[in-house]
Amino acid sequence: MASYVESVLAEGEKIIHRASMSHWNFLVSYVIGIALLAAGFAALAMREHQAASTMAAILLAVGLVVILSAVIRRHTTELVLTDRRIITKRGIISRATVEMNLAKVESVHVNQSLLGRVLNYGDITVVGTGSSLEPLVGIARPLDLRRKLGEMSQPGDAKPSA
Repeated sequence: MASYVESVLAEGEKIIHRASMSHWNFLVSYVIGIALLAAGFAALAMREHQAASTMAAILLAVGLVVILSAVIRRHTTELVLTDRRIITKRGIISRATVEMNLAKVESVHVNQSLLGRVLNYGDITVVGTGSSLEPLVGIARPLDLRRKLGEMSQPGDAKPSA
């Protein structure tokens, strides 16, 4: 099954860079989910109580839902730089997309906390003429996207002298 971005590419348009959400962005969900799974397995070990089996099933189910929702949110968010535009897509059932032609891009803002710099993730906001993309929070390797975007804008900036 093709991704959303691949399904909307114009003829001859090429993907230059594909960014992804950082796993670190979902750390809290992963920790909570793993804690719930551990508690569920601990409750399974206490089989002498009927309530423990019911509680174990509930804890295991909720833990799986928390982890799976984080994984699904990460994998259903697309951020792609093509040779013509920037495309972002969020969601699986309901979808939110934003596209901006590269000619309209004025600047790219990258915000990284100290932890974000150490773990190589950050927030990106692409500012365009008259509008801006919604900030993309928790992007893995944000400086790679900024560098690729800078490379894309340079060939058009260099005009031959007369």
